[in-house]
Amino acid sequence: MVHRLRWLLPAFALFVAAIATGAFRSDASALTNCSVTGDTLDAEESAFLAQINSYRQQSGLQPLLISTNLNRASAWLAVDMPAKSYFSHTDSLGRSPSQRAVDCGYPGGAGENIAAGTVRDTGAEAFEAWRASSGHNANMLNASYRQIGIARYYGAGSTYGWYWVTDFGLVNDGTGGGGAATATSTASATRTTVAPTATRTSVAPTATRTSVPPSATATQPSISKAVLTSPTPGSVLPGSSATFAWTAGAGAAEYFLYVGTSPGANNVYGRSTGLNRAVSVSNLPTNSRAVYFRLWTRLPNGWQFTDYTYTAASGR
Repeated sequence: MVHRLRWLLPAFALFVAAIATGAFRSDASALTNCSVTGDTLDAEESAFLAQINSYRQQSGLQPLLISTNLNRASAWLAVDMPAKSYFSHTDSLGRSPSQRAVDCGYPGGAGENIAAGTVRDTGAEAFEAWRASSGHNANMLNASYRQIGIARYYGAGSTYGWYWVTDFGLVNDGTGGGGAATATSTASATRTTVAPTATRTSVAPTATRTSVPPSATATQPSISKAVLTSPTPGSVLPGSSATFAWTAGAGAAEYFLYVGTSPGANNVYGRSTGLNRAVSVSNLPTNSRAVYFRLWTRLPNGWQFTDYTYTAASGR
């Protein structure tokens, strides 16, 4: 039995796998409800990545880099699904792929493919299952993604046996390298060591396969701007300097902050923060007047902004 689902970002960003070299930390722990143990790429994950990158290159597309953060997101879900007996992009904590990616340290939203089945232990089988679906195949050949996380996990006694997860992002988060997380989580402390050949059913895949049509399961999480959260918008600034922080925008590739003495102005401060979501600003007015902030978010469809107003501190 085989099941396949995909989670789509907007049309400019879909899903692919990639080969890369290097090493990750031996113990990866993410920001919120996202911990995995073991960061080395196993042979089948390597084969899967190699096959998809070769497939992309045949179409003139660049290979993808591994993201440590997306690896965490993939590995967490790969373990959680069999442990909690579900098969869905919405995890047991109610998170979408984009939210899980952010919780796992990735600086923007993410797309996702998942597959499961007793005869889906190899990279080649996972690749062919997705290539056979027009929707998933279109994902694998989309040029907008830059990084990927990948994990496979065998859940002993679970509904489908083998579970595969690939998470894809628009942003290069700077963690590009080799190796996908080998899945473990609080759902299961250690990865099973059952050999793939010992767990495969003897029934031919074509005889046991069931699938979910991609068109029936495709969803498109919306992209979103960052939101300035600290200090509280509308409040009085603490003095001539302050640190400002904001939430991650889904699909964000860069942030830019304006601070000025009139709406939309940047005569006090105006510069990119890259993907950093906090910045200290000095030389703030201390005249009890309005101070205007404009937080820009660079999304796949262009720059978008939100305006905020604070009151300057009183001069001393």
